[in-house]
Amino acid sequence: MKLSIIIPTCNEKDYLQKTLNAAHNHASGKHGIEILVIDCGSTDGTTEIIRQKSVVVVTNPMLLGKKWASLRLGARLAQGDVFLFLDADTLLPPDYDIAIANALLNDRVMGGAFEFSFIEKSPLLSLVTYVNRIRYRFRRRFYGDQGIFVRRTAYTISGGWPERQLMEAAYFCKKLQEHGKLAIIHPPVRTSGRRFIEGGILRVFFHDIRIWWQDLIGNDVEKYGSAYWQHNQKKPAKISRRKTESSKETAEYHQYRQQPD
Repeated sequence: MKLSIIIPTCNEKDYLQKTLNAAHNHASGKHGIEILVIDCGSTDGTTEIIRQKSVVVVTNPMLLGKKWASLRLGARLAQGDVFLFLDADTLLPPDYDIAIANALLNDRVMGGAFEFSFIEKSPLLSLVTYVNRIRYRFRRRFYGDQGIFVRRTAYTISGGWPERQLMEAAYFCKKLQEHGKLAIIHPPVRTSGRRFIEGGILRVFFHDIRIWWQDLIGNDVEKYGSAYWQHNQKKPAKISRRKTESSKETAEYHQYRQQPD
């Protein structure tokens, strides 16, 4: 198996190198690994801090605010027979490539994702993790921070990432399920809880639940995506004037992480 890891980024200097280190150090060495970073024109030095020479970096500012387009571009450039779409603040577990290969031994499995957990620890984040696991185990509609993997052939026949500003990962999984099964891998990936911590854990959690419920009962939730994007476009300019900028306040946080994907 050759695995292509595709990471969309925008101002992720404080997180990306840790993600790349985990991808390199936690690979078993039994499978070929390539890593593609698709950057939307970061201004914080995201791509300059990448220490691994083997990482392919593609920068295109026209992709700003279009995570689905970044993922599509990565898939077009990827050479592997399996794609792994990974958020820039998500850490892969040891021997993740073996776990993916084992899941795909079943020909009916088109792809899947890892179990979900947070890097940070708190009772409220544990509650979010618990409810989230019930959600995706029930419907197999994963979010981008779970490390979604897919066979190249399945990606092609499904039509790839849908052109959506909101819940693009969940709708991608829905398309994959039309052609086969989706697996869940243990152990979990560990992703940053910054979206919840920055916005207020319960506030963000109940907002996500509302969006998820609206989608579950068949209402169109994409309309919320446009509102999020129009609102978030104004934030990076304010942030850039601050003397100290944390990674929680980067452009990607405001353009991608404000909404469940």
